[in-house]
Amino acid sequence: MKTTSSRTSCACFALAFLFSLSSANATTLYLDNMESAAGWGVNAFGGPPAPDVAAMFGYDYSADGIPEAPNSQGGDAATTGVKLEANLVDPPGAAGYTLYPVGQNFTGPYQLRFDVWMNYDADERINGASSGTTEFIGGGIGYDNTTPDIGIGAQLIATGDGGSASDWRAFGDGTFLSNDDMTGGSRNGFIPYYSDFLVGVAPPVGQAQTAFPTGVAGSPGFQWVTFEINTFNGRSEVFIEKPGGDRLQIAVINLLGTAPYTSDGNIGLYYADLFSSVTARPDLTFGLIDNVVVTEIPEPTAALLAVFAAASCLSIRRR
Repeated sequence: MKTTSSRTSCACFALAFLFSLSSANATTLYLDNMESAAGWGVNAFGGPPAPDVAAMFGYDYSADGIPEAPNSQGGDAATTGVKLEANLVDPPGAAGYTLYPVGQNFTGPYQLRFDVWMNYDADERINGASSGTTEFIGGGIGYDNTTPDIGIGAQLIATGDGGSASDWRAFGDGTFLSNDDMTGGSRNGFIPYYSDFLVGVAPPVGQAQTAFPTGVAGSPGFQWVTFEINTFNGRSEVFIEKPGGDRLQIAVINLLGTAPYTSDGNIGLYYADLFSSVTARPDLTFGLIDNVVVTEIPEPTAALLAVFAAASCLSIRRR
């Protein structure tokens, strides 16, 4: 176990070094502030009789007391994005969907970033002894424009309120990365690796939930977090970033060749309730995504590739 951690840590550092240097001159390939559903497709699962999901583009989240997303450009539409909901009515059952920009295709080294907010009923979760909403938000690269659920490309999803033993989930073409494959050594948001980075945050004042304690640490509830996926040379380095710029690596998908994935293709944004539970307060239980950006990662020079190779070899020798 310690051997894997040492090897992974060293290789992760080298890969992060490559991305940090090569992204400085990145070219924007796609940009959308989620104002309109025009140009977006959806593939959904769940029901019956139809998938029990909803996506509202151009939703003004300031009405819920939610501040402007960290990567908005300002202006009249600064506090609008897409509102995501799943499993709203009986009969309860798993339901979810993937949104994708129609006609887009990305190849080579590139980066996907988007701002995420998760909202939930704090009374039900914290004071009502609930195990959580089990609702997940996220997205990924290499999407095939067809699959509604997790199954293609490199993807990251997370719970908003720590409602799962696997709050942070990374996938390579549907392969669910194990605890050992996660940078923090676990998928559980309660461990210090996540909870020290994402402290519990109280619900916005405008939601009339101020009587309840702060939210669940280790999950992105009641706070903006930027998801970032960088793909290069068959690996995807996955980060989350707080508005101030602090970053946490979640995983490097296929770092050791155990979770190969499709990188060429579209991007997808994911929202789902993966279990048969219907919240008593659907008005408080939803996700938001704003400021979706895809940028090209310039090919690193031979010298930078040598740095990565040397670091990886060094970690192997230290076994």
